[in-house]
Amino acid sequence: MLKSFLQVTALVTDCAANMVACANMMNLRHIMCFAHVLNLVVKRSLAQTPELEDIRSRGRRIVGHFKSSTTAKEKLSEMQRQLARPEHKLIQEVDTRWNSTFTMLERLFEEREALGAALATLDTDLTPFTSEDYQAMHHCLNVLLPFHQATVVLSEEKRASASKVIPLVKMLKHYISSRCGHIGNPLGEKLATNLRNNLCEKFLMLEKVTALSMATLLDPRFKELGFCSQGSAQNAIDRLTTECAATMQVELPAQPQSAPRAGPSTQLEDGGLWALLDRHVGAQQQVTSTTASATVEVQRYLKEPHIPRTEDPLRYWVTHKVLYPHLDKLALKFLCTPVRGFSPSLAKSSAKEETG
Repeated sequence: MLKSFLQVTALVTDCAANMVACANMMNLRHIMCFAHVLNLVVKRSLAQTPELEDIRSRGRRIVGHFKSSTTAKEKLSEMQRQLARPEHKLIQEVDTRWNSTFTMLERLFEEREALGAALATLDTDLTPFTSEDYQAMHHCLNVLLPFHQATVVLSEEKRASASKVIPLVKMLKHYISSRCGHIGNPLGEKLATNLRNNLCEKFLMLEKVTALSMATLLDPRFKELGFCSQGSAQNAIDRLTTECAATMQVELPAQPQSAPRAGPSTQLEDGGLWALLDRHVGAQQQVTSTTASATVEVQRYLKEPHIPRTEDPLRYWVTHKVLYPHLDKLALKFLCTPVRGFSPSLAKSSAKEETG
């Protein structure tokens, strides 16, 4: 019993070379932290959009001034009261977390009227945003919104499963591809193109990662619908069938061996002359039988209706354990693989800044 608890399915870390080397030395399957890679994808896309970098730089200066100056802070609160708006503070960008860029720009856009009025009455060398700047900011926020939502989902869930990785990437690719060419703003269009290219490049081989593809198939919310490529989905189904057959094979009872006879015997030992051939034929029959049974179990499971995305997949397996006893074991193995997100403290710190 203790041995089963000590089995490790995978090691989930960032993509640093020392982490990958550690997994190799321990002979463990290494899985990249999805939130970390998504952070790299968005940060690289932002860096490839220098026009947006100018807006971010000016935004950091404005936020820094209102956080360090009591006069500016009080003036902003006064303007917010006059406009009958909540007295929200501005949010500063944190370099290590791309979604802090999103929350900074989002707050600047939300408070644009109060902020513009406050800056007009203050004696500073800060350059206010123009209406064109705010329009570009609005389009960029719309492009970045699903990436922000994906990051928040992974950060807030206590037990985010790796089964969400492939479907999340599929949804992000679908969203960003549908947006490209239809934004109507050059800056937003450039950012969307950069995001699409970096997303496809970074997650090119994602659906071939065994632990992720198995987890996706065994999540009754997604199954084969979570994959971008039908070829990858079929390969995953074939692999799941093989894994299921191997589980069945392990559970087969051992063939009883007859006790050796005492005294002289005219029979050859170990089954006689045909023993080797008979063993091969018996093994083939067992493999054929377990493969057929595994195929039936997998196909019955896949044909069942998907459960709503908001439901708990683990509860599904509790109630379907008897129907799919071997897939249940694989579900416990692969759905437990975590996809480590950023710390939920980010959301908590944002809430503190909003309330002051």
